[in-house]
Amino acid sequence: MTKLQSNFIKFHNNIKLGTYDENETLRQKRDTLVDELRDSLKDEKVPGTDKPLTFTKIDQGSYAMNTGVKPKNGDYDIDVGIIFDLTNDEYDSNQLKKLVRDKLNKRHNRTVEFNRPCITVKYTSGYHVDLPVYSKNNDDLHIAWGKEHSTKNRCWYKAEPKKLNQWVRDVSSNSDQREQFRRCVKALKKWKQKHFSSNGNAAPPSIGLTIQARNSFVYSADSDLDALITIVRAIKNGFTQTWDSDSASIKHTTVVTLPVAPNKDVYYKMTLSQLDNYYDKADALLESLEEAMNESSDHETSKILQKVFGEDFPLVEDSKATQTAPYVVTGNNA
Repeated sequence: MTKLQSNFIKFHNNIKLGTYDENETLRQKRDTLVDELRDSLKDEKVPGTDKPLTFTKIDQGSYAMNTGVKPKNGDYDIDVGIIFDLTNDEYDSNQLKKLVRDKLNKRHNRTVEFNRPCITVKYTSGYHVDLPVYSKNNDDLHIAWGKEHSTKNRCWYKAEPKKLNQWVRDVSSNSDQREQFRRCVKALKKWKQKHFSSNGNAAPPSIGLTIQARNSFVYSADSDLDALITIVRAIKNGFTQTWDSDSASIKHTTVVTLPVAPNKDVYYKMTLSQLDNYYDKADALLESLEEAMNESSDHETSKILQKVFGEDFPLVEDSKATQTAPYVVTGNNA
């Protein structure tokens, strides 16, 4: 049985974002910023040498993986890695990130922030660009990691962004299976938009959902709903319990590591309370999806799924409500 599969396809079409190549506006914004950075560095040299400070770019994130959804608040998130042609000992990681930040911090229509994994450029027009900074390091990429004013863990970390993109794409060699996987990831991201606060680190980052979906995806020829249930069940079962001394209670926690270097826990920013909240919401999601699977009425099934995913999920018309009311014999008709 195909459980509302046509509705899942319509839902996907309502929420999906294409790749950079498919989205001309975002592609132009990405290229404009990259070109601006390249132009601003044209006179820079690698310290102590006459070697020009040059870089190439690599697309990252949901656009590169084709797992993006339309943002809730219009804040489009663009991820593009900047790979400098130098070795780790030729440039201090912190100083290079500062240089990138300072070169881009010269316009009035944006703010530029120095973050642990990247430089972030935020525009007033409703989008931001995350720029991880890498050293090519003889084709062995390393990311400039660390906070600007902290010496803790501030260094070059080995990273494999190209392998991460490929690992996600290699979920299956079958195009139908790849497309179902991507639809499932986008559905999870839409669920996250609806049920989590966007402030701080309250919500699981999208890369975490993508990795968890990739680790547990099993293709279902019947429906996306069946495949989603398998993924969400695995997400829930991936949590363990731990004692939280601050609240004097048991909390749920989970660790999800990148499948490639630097193999970091992608949920490292989330507090124990936030992870426990993630568990509760995943548990509720699984319960709703299983209820939808077991519901006999397509209308009621679609109502459940719309509560989960929002109004972008189309309702099935209630057949009972559209039936013609029976002719009632009254005293005047008799």
